[in-house]
Amino acid sequence: MNVFVRYISIFILFLGGRIVQAQSADSLLVVDDIQFDVKGYYVDESKKELVINLFAISYSTDPREYKMNTFSTQVFDQKKQPHFFSRIQMGNVLVKFEDKQNYLHYLLEEDKPVDIQVVVKDWKKTDKPLMIKLVFESSTEEGEFLDVPIPLKN
Repeated sequence: MNVFVRYISIFILFLGGRIVQAQSADSLLVVDDIQFDVKGYYVDESKKELVINLFAISYSTDPREYKMNTFSTQVFDQKKQPHFFSRIQMGNVLVKFEDKQNYLHYLLEEDKPVDIQVVVKDWKKTDKPLMIKLVFESSTEEGEFLDVPIPLKN
């Protein structure tokens, strides 16, 4: 009887672990075979800048071009007011707002996480970031851009 109870306990623990994994997998933000995660954000009060750190992971088996529309990518505060970036860095690619570059191009490889940092100048200490909206081109239809709102929780 002891052996039977032990096996049932192990089975229940195994099944419970699988259910927890399934629930956490459902809460992931995956769009167009790219997973986006927020690492965190902070306000640099000395520079009056909001710094948001994200990362992206491609699930596509082939390397793919990630083409971000930089001027459509915005940060929203608690009043739902949009703010443009001052600079966006993805991996080693840097785009500054004053360069007036419409797109950021990056080659994503399968299962290789890439850091994304978005900086917003003149951020008021009283403002709280609510979300960041990334806009990038679909991998299946050229010219179609996907809006990805990512909630910022700290």
